[in-house]
This record gives sequence, structure tokens and C-alpha cells, in this order.
Amino acid sequence: MTEWLPDLDRRTGPRYRAIAEAMADAIESGALKPGTRLPTHRDLAWRLGVTVGTVTRAYKEATARGLIDGEIGRGTFVRDPRIRAWEQVADNDAPIDFGLNFPPRQDDAETALRRTLAEIAGDNRAPPLAGYDPSGGRPAHRAALAAWLQGMRLPAEPERTLVTAGAQHGIAVALSAAFAPGDIVLCERLTHPGFKSVAAARHLRVVGVDMDDDGIVPEALEAAIRQHRPKGVFLIPTLQNPTASVLPEARRDAVATIVERHGLTLVEDDIYRAFADDAASGHGPVPIAARIPEHAIYVTGASKHLAPGLRVGALHAPAAMLTRLLGGLRDTVWMVPPLTVEILVRWLNDGTAERLTEAKRGEQAARGTLARARLGDWLAPAPAASPHLWLAVPEPWRGTAAAALVERGVTVADGPVFAAAPGAGRDHVRLALGKPADTAAVQRGLDLIAGTLSRDPSLDRAVL
Repeated sequence: MTEWLPDLDRRTGPRYRAIAEAMADAIESGALKPGTRLPTHRDLAWRLGVTVGTVTRAYKEATARGLIDGEIGRGTFVRDPRIRAWEQVADNDAPIDFGLNFPPRQDDAETALRRTLAEIAGDNRAPPLAGYDPSGGRPAHRAALAAWLQGMRLPAEPERTLVTAGAQHGIAVALSAAFAPGDIVLCERLTHPGFKSVAAARHLRVVGVDMDDDGIVPEALEAAIRQHRPKGVFLIPTLQNPTASVLPEARRDAVATIVERHGLTLVEDDIYRAFADDAASGHGPVPIAARIPEHAIYVTGASKHLAPGLRVGALHAPAAMLTRLLGGLRDTVWMVPPLTVEILVRWLNDGTAERLTEAKRGEQAARGTLARARLGDWLAPAPAASPHLWLAVPEPWRGTAAAALVERGVTVADGPVFAAAPGAGRDHVRLALGKPADTAAVQRGLDLIAGTLSRDPSLDRAVL
């Protein structure tokens, strides 16, 4: 354990934030190196003359920034800055990037965009697109997106459907409208880092709930509600991020019953539904929001299965919440650019959306097949076209796999990036298969992962 002691004399603002800022500066300067074990909360509090609660809050702040990683009974350690966190979107030096959950790039999306733009430009009957729209979207667009949601097995109504600038924007608007600073929101113990980031910015308290291979455990959700008295729940029940689990229908019924009985608000993120379609039925499971429409905000978007540059999403919510949600839309983007919404609506109407989605689903399935062939023993079960896979790191590499893979030219998402509970994800990494340029690059990356994790790490240390 290091004797590191932050100098807070010249730092202003709350003490917890000053400690986190000092930690960030020390990591950037090299004074705190990756893997360094930090002082215990009690020890650092005593040496700084602050409360244990202040240090605990500082460590939580640093964890949320991706600076450190802690686990009960083991300690708190400085993370390797080369391991990508949520906010690090810029290109990485690693030639093969399985870190960020980008869809496969396909030229037909660019071709379709150019064709649709030309159609709009030459259409004398096209609606005006250069002026202001209502904050929730014009009625024709809301009706088209409601029909889109109905195809996702949600009985959506146009009057309760709002247009957002993508799913992440929808999450931010939903959290702002449904909860107040200081409220507790439950989620899976492993969850989307973008949700954690938005929740932290809005000063919400996030509590992770136990999961198993099928997703969130209803009995654990009930117990957490009784213990923490939350105001709501955020869930990704379909192709859960990062585990790729799909919550069974019986559990969806149980979760819906629990949320409704306790009068909570569910925010359901269904961004990956297009990749969870069952081969026999042709569609994924019914959203939880469909079971409790007066207690649920349903969020989805077009970026993952159509085109990331098409920042359009849809949000469906209880009628009683629409005024607050519209206020959140006005406070953030005022309105989604009507041109991009018109493009999506045309793609939905002329079959382009279905064609692009099917192509991406096929490409993701091909990449998943390669991953199963090379890493199958370490991968959690997932639908064939899942864009991400959850890999259990073999014992000798636990806690060091992500950094070791960076050394070999492969970026993955380290498990603790997704943690909403102490120690969650520590023995795993997530592979997002979409970003590499082609299947050949995917195969090279998978070979590097398999070759690395099959080795004894002590051999690498001996060479170094």
C-alpha cells in the first residue's frame, strides 16, 4: 500500500472532489502508477483530518471517472489509463479495438444516406425541414416512430412517443424527468457506463442489484427495494450490457409486478433489441415496459443497427410524465434536427431500415461465430448476433488481462468499467465485435486474445 497523501492546500471546492482531483493529477504525472494500492478510507481520512465519509465519496468519484478500481477485502488500486473507460471515445493506438460498442461499418448505409438526401432535395412535396419543430417532434414523425416501437412489441401510442437525439440522450432526459438529485435508482450490478455517467451528473445514487446468467434476479430486486427505498429502476433486459443476457419472460413478469407494486418508475433501455431476434419466432421478448406502461419509460435508438451518425431515438412514457420529459428535451437540444428524423422515417417506410438492420445482424452473427470458435470456453451464453460478448478471464490473468492485451495491440472493455456494485466485473472483460474493419481483423484480435490468455502470465513477467 502506498503512502500517497494528496496536497489539498491549494484546491477549492468540496474536500471529496479535491481529493479526487489530486488523485487524477497524481496519476497523470506518474506519481501514482497503475496497480498501486491506495490507502484505506480510514487511514487516508485520519492523515488528512477529514471524515471517512469524505474519503469514501472521493474514492467513488475517482471510480466513476475510471481512475481506480476497488473490491471489498482486496483494496483499492490505480487503474491502467490505457484501458478505455466510457468517456474515452477517441481512437486508441491499439490496431484492433474491441473496446467500444460500435456497429460494423458498412458502405451501404452511406449509399442509402446519399440516396435519401437526394430524394428529399428533389421532392417538391417534402415537408419543410429547415425550421423549428416541436420539442417532442412533429406529429407525423412521432406517429412513424410509434409504429417503429410497435414492431419492437411495445404497444406505443404517438401521443406518448417523443423523438430524442439517440438513446443516450433519451436516457439523460428520462433520468432528469423521473428523478430528483439524491434519489436512489437501482440497476443491474453490471450496467451501461453511460447510464452511470448520466446518473452521477444528476447526483442520483446508483445501487447495483444481483444478477445471474439470465439477468437481474427478481428476489434480489425486491430485497434491494425494501433496503434502499429507491425511486426507480434502470434495466437493460434484452442483450444486457455488458453480459449479453436476455431476461426470460417469466422474470420480466416478476420485475414488472415488483415495480408496479412499489410504485416505482422503470427506465428500460432496449437499444440492442434488433440483435436479439429469435430465429424461430422472428422477434425478441416483449419489453417489460409493455407490461406496465404507466410505470415505465422505454428508450431505444437507431445508431446501433442503422447508422451511428443518424442520432435519432424514441422515448415512450406514461402520459403523466410527458410535460417533464418535454421540458428535458427543450433544456438539452430543444428539438432533434427534423432532417435526420425525416431520413429515419423514410428508411422505416421504404424498407431501407430493415435491409440495413438485417445486414448488420448477419455481420455481427458472423463475427460472433468466429469468437465462439476461438474463445467459446470463456464466453457467457448470448444470442448469435449479439454485438458484445462477456468473457470470463482465466485465473492467472484476473485483474491484469485488459492491460496485457493492450500491450499486444488489442483493446477490450475491462469488467469494472461496468460495475454498479463493489467488485462487480473484476474477473471479466467485454468484447464488442463491431468496430474492427472486417472479419480478418476480428480473427487476428481473437487469436491474440486466445494466445495471451492461454499463456502463463509469469512467463511474460520473466521475459520483461
